[in-house]
This record gives sequence, structure tokens and C-alpha cells, in this order.
Amino acid sequence: MKKLFPLFLAMLLCSYGSRGQNFERLEWSRVRMDSTWNAPEGRAAEIIGKYRPTIDSLMIPIGRTAEEMESYAPESPLSNLAADIMFEFASDYLKKSTGERDAEVDMAMTNFGGIRASLPGGDVTAYDVMSIFPFDNKIVILDLEGRYVRELLENFARRERVEALSGVRLVIENRELKKALVAGEEIDDGRIYKVATIDFLLFGGSNAEAFKKCGSYVDTGVFMRDMVTDYIKDKTAAGMMIESGKDGRTVVIKAEEQ
Repeated sequence: MKKLFPLFLAMLLCSYGSRGQNFERLEWSRVRMDSTWNAPEGRAAEIIGKYRPTIDSLMIPIGRTAEEMESYAPESPLSNLAADIMFEFASDYLKKSTGERDAEVDMAMTNFGGIRASLPGGDVTAYDVMSIFPFDNKIVILDLEGRYVRELLENFARRERVEALSGVRLVIENRELKKALVAGEEIDDGRIYKVATIDFLLFGGSNAEAFKKCGSYVDTGVFMRDMVTDYIKDKTAAGMMIESGKDGRTVVIKAEEQ
């Protein structure tokens, strides 16, 4: 049965991949997992056969990486890649929706909890991306006053726990925010910042309570995993490999480390 697990995971992702999970009714029952599931014409074969064409398409390489990318706080190659892709996507979205060539978000943020696996070295498939970003998190762009941006980052400092960021440079020391640059400048409490994030965080997930104070927001309707998949495909079509690394954008110094 262990060999069947990846296939069942893929089928689950296919079933719910591009749909919201708004259920009116849930039902369940016990299913005996015996040898009949592994039989050539057993229940497992029936289910797998139904989804096999879609599953096989998910296993086709859509890009390549030079090495495996992992996700870990306070910053990592994969978390930086995810946040940077979001920054680029949201900026392009603003350019197209406003018609302003210089339109750009000021920062992007996603949560480490939403990154559930590593990006493998070598060939990358759509299945890999779905495994990394399995949740139905959509990209949103919100207007947030500088004082609330500061509140968000100060909360990071107090908890000594940050999330994946782009467009931001932070230094946290002994639970205090020692440095915070957004869009290359000190935070202006009165300025309205364009922030790209996911709807889960917009509504206060992962302790991002400051986002609930936004003035307004735009729901792009694009899921995180679809955004990343399209990015990889576009880079591959341009003859580029998927690369990322750490650049010191987030530094957390704890008392015991001094």
C-alpha cells in the first residue's frame, strides 16, 4: 500500500486542485484495506485507472533546477523563490490591470506553513509543485498603511518567527526590530503600501493580524501552485533553469546566539 500512496495523493490534488473547498455536506464510511485493493482488477486499480491520464500528465517535467531547494526560516532558497515569484506575478498583474508600466508591489509575503515539501534537483514536474503548495491559497494584493506594515514586522520580532518575504530587508535582534526596509526604504507609517500575499494570510492566518486592517484588496483569482507552475514553464520556455538562494534579506539574532 505504501507504493499506492503517491498516486492517491496525486488523485486527491487533481480532484480538488483548482476548486475551493466549500462543502455543504460531508459523508464518510469505513473501507477495509485488504488484499483486494492490490489485485490487478481491485478497487485501487479501478480508481487509479480513472485518474491515470491526469496523473501521468503531472509527471511530465516542466523545468529543471541545478540543485534541490529546501524551505526553512528565517529564509531559504525555496521560500525566497516562492516570495520572489509572488512579487513578480503581482507586479505584472498591477501593470496589466492598471495600464501603468511602472506599477509594482512594494513587498510580497507567504507563510512557511504553506510550503510543504522541497523542490527537487534536476527535473521538476507539476506534481512536485502541487506537493509543495497543496492548499487552495489564492494570490491577493492589498493596500496596507505603513503603520500596519510595521506592526506586522514588529510582531515577527517579538515572536522571533518570520514568514517568507520579498522586497523586504529585516534585522531582528533579541526580539526587537533593529532594521526594516520595504522597497529599499525605511517604513513610512502614513504611506499606503501594495502588499502581495495569499488569502489565508489576508484573513489573519499565521498570526498575520495586521493584514486584516488593510484598506482594500484585489483577489487575482490565481492559486499559488498555478502561479509557480506558470513561472517555471515560462522560464523553461526561455531556456532558463530555476535558481534561487539566500541573500540575507532576513536576519534573526537570538540572545543565545551572541
